[in-house]
Amino acid sequence: MRCMLVSRISRRVLAGHHLALSKSLGTNSLNHPEDPHVGIIYTALNLRDSIDKCVALLHGRPHDIVDEIGESVPNRRWPEVIVDGHVDTKFSYIREHLEYIIFELLKNAITATGLDHRSSPNLPPIRATIVLGENDVRVRISDQGGGLSSARIKSPSDLFSFSHIRNATRMDDAWLGALRSASSRGVKATENTPMAD
Repeated sequence: MRCMLVSRISRRVLAGHHLALSKSLGTNSLNHPEDPHVGIIYTALNLRDSIDKCVALLHGRPHDIVDEIGESVPNRRWPEVIVDGHVDTKFSYIREHLEYIIFELLKNAITATGLDHRSSPNLPPIRATIVLGENDVRVRISDQGGGLSSARIKSPSDLFSFSHIRNATRMDDAWLGALRSASSRGVKATENTPMAD
């Protein structure tokens, strides 16, 4: 599954980059000072702006948090997201990929915080800390969502899967056992891989 996803993503990135470059060459607009990019790679991507965009998108969505047994959590305000650290950090990256990752991490943090504090009148804030290293940029998303408490998680490999949390078969003991035993030799997806309806 991993090889298929990686090759599919890389083909999509190459095709998208080629099309964006071709379009920009045809219009003589390779680089706009207000939004510098080459193809799909933004050369001065402002990380704080991307985080703020994801927060705005999440806050614009309906409040539809559902707990593990399918009960809806009462509709309240969304938690505040505080961005701190090296907030003026700019670097080269594919904006759509970065924003997809940040959006999903923030969505998970908001959901966990809403579930863990369902009876509180106010939700604690979520903190996004930007750290600029010598050769890298890191973003830490910190929430007060209670962490992972499932007794069924027996090893770190149980946390990662190409699935969705709503896929109940993902946490079946037989499926987790197969993933654990296969992690050292690689995992191959088959047509019989359990999927949720």
